[in-house]
Amino acid sequence: MNAITDRLSSGSTGRRWPGLLARVGVVNGLLAALLVGAGVVAYLTVAGGGTTTAGAVRTATVARGVVLSTISATGTLQAATQLELNFASSGQLLAVTVTPGEKVKKGQVLGRIDSTSARQALRQAEASFKTATANFQSTLTGETAPQRAQDAVSVAQARQSVTNAKISLASTKKSIALDKLTIAASMSQAQKQLEADQGQLQVDLAKQKADSATYANADAAATAVAADKAKLAADQAKQQADQQSQLIWQQQQTSDQASLKTAQNNSDTAGIAQYTNATNYDQGTLNALSKVLQADGFTITQDQSQLSADQAVQSALTSDAAAIKGDEQKLSQDHTSIASAKNSRIASQLKDAQSLTSAHQQLASARLGLRSTLASIAMKQAPPTPSALAAGQASVLQAQISLANARKAFAETTLRAPIAGVVSAVSGTVGSQVSGGGSTAGGAAASSSSGSSSGFVTLTNLKGMQVVGGFAETDAIKIKAGQAATVTVDALPSEQLPAHVLSIAGAATSSSGVVTYNAVFALDRNEPKLKPGMTANVEVVVGEADNVLHVPTAAVRGSGSNATVSVLANGKQSSVAVVAGLQGDSSTAILGGLKAGQEVVLPSVAISSSGTSGGFGAGTTTTGGAGVPRGGGGFGGIGGGFGP
Repeated sequence: MNAITDRLSSGSTGRRWPGLLARVGVVNGLLAALLVGAGVVAYLTVAGGGTTTAGAVRTATVARGVVLSTISATGTLQAATQLELNFASSGQLLAVTVTPGEKVKKGQVLGRIDSTSARQALRQAEASFKTATANFQSTLTGETAPQRAQDAVSVAQARQSVTNAKISLASTKKSIALDKLTIAASMSQAQKQLEADQGQLQVDLAKQKADSATYANADAAATAVAADKAKLAADQAKQQADQQSQLIWQQQQTSDQASLKTAQNNSDTAGIAQYTNATNYDQGTLNALSKVLQADGFTITQDQSQLSADQAVQSALTSDAAAIKGDEQKLSQDHTSIASAKNSRIASQLKDAQSLTSAHQQLASARLGLRSTLASIAMKQAPPTPSALAAGQASVLQAQISLANARKAFAETTLRAPIAGVVSAVSGTVGSQVSGGGSTAGGAAASSSSGSSSGFVTLTNLKGMQVVGGFAETDAIKIKAGQAATVTVDALPSEQLPAHVLSIAGAATSSSGVVTYNAVFALDRNEPKLKPGMTANVEVVVGEADNVLHVPTAAVRGSGSNATVSVLANGKQSSVAVVAGLQGDSSTAILGGLKAGQEVVLPSVAISSSGTSGGFGAGTTTTGGAGVPRGGGGFGGIGGGFGP
């Protein structure tokens, strides 16, 4: 047990170093009283004047005791154990059974989520386990009578498949032979039709040649027909004109005959002669016109005959052209039919080849299926092999694992407290969706490097409180796990609690440009009044030298083996080389060069008559070499400390 643990035993009465004071002897007590008295006398003597005077020689006695080096920081009390409790999987929150600040027991229900899917998964896992167990049992016992009957049916079906494949192959061969006959007949018919249409084309070409004896083609015949029609129209127009002239002369003859009769009735000799000549002339003209009209009728008849003949030639030539064109179209169709028949033959050959191949494959597949069925039945009816037994056992084991996981998942839809503690926070309301992820452990060590809580329920165990404090980087390198420390809490100023270092953060925390490293301290005893979040002050012992000679640090010049002090002996000062050891908060260990009881000279100070500078306690209060509070200045070696 180290020195600070001795001084912070469970029997502490509230003073800072009670264990050490118990070790101070009577001699040291008397020596301390003398030194204090001498200091008071000197102070009163000097203080009699109102001006500042040169101070007397200040000395300290070399003593044996403890030298301590400490560092301090301010931190926050936190629970040693803090659990962020979450459901293992996400789901809709159905119930919240706790409130913040409530104390819960281990196993107490904290909340529930919808377990429908978990229940279904559990049922499926149970069914899978039963199936795997049944399959393994079947592997052990072999086939039953119904299964063997089913095997016989499977063999019969496989044999029938082979028979059907053979029948299908024979049918395919017959179909291929029929396709060959059909394609050959189609090719022959198309060739014969081509030859017949070629003969008809020759006949039609010969007729066209005969019909083109008068006119070269239908267009020439059409031109002749048009000319015939024009000549017929002209001759018919002439006939009409001649008929009109005949009518006019007939009217003239009638008029002249009437005039002749009048002259005869009147016995007009001159008139009779005149009109007799006129009537005769009219008759002659009518006779001539009759001949002309006869000639016109003959001409028109000839025109009509010529028109009919030319129209017949035109019609024949047109018919010949149409027939020849039809023959050519038939020949084109015949060639297309022959090409189509050839393509059909090729396609039929490919189809028949594929059908034949497929039929052979079906037969081969059926035979293979028969062999596979026979082999499978033989394997099923054979005794189980070691690999089959191992596979069955593995399936059962896997089903057991899945069933255990399903049961666990179903159970985890109800969140229970894994430990007894206090509910510090509840996140989520009934009906909301909560995320899963499971629970995580927290506490001071975790919160020193991470953020706030993220669990559905935060559960805190107040037993074994811890402190997280930030140290400057120059002090952080001095801290190691296990070092002793003292904790004081602002809320309990009279309590000094022993502690020790648990860990020091590897990553720095920066705030307003100040870099610190968080250290976690564990309190060595419980204090029921402590609560998480209280402000705490931590003092860590980073260096300790027990039972060593020491002097005030102010008396030492240099360090290590290069250090010196001024020794006062018989009223004279002399510089003595010493070996300096640990430099504590106010004193330095001397490893060689001095003896206990020697007087060393401290740096002089100026004393004011008002006592505001120097005097007793001028400077901050620090821990002396023997652990006794003392002033940083003053007289009589008060800062020198006392040994046992």
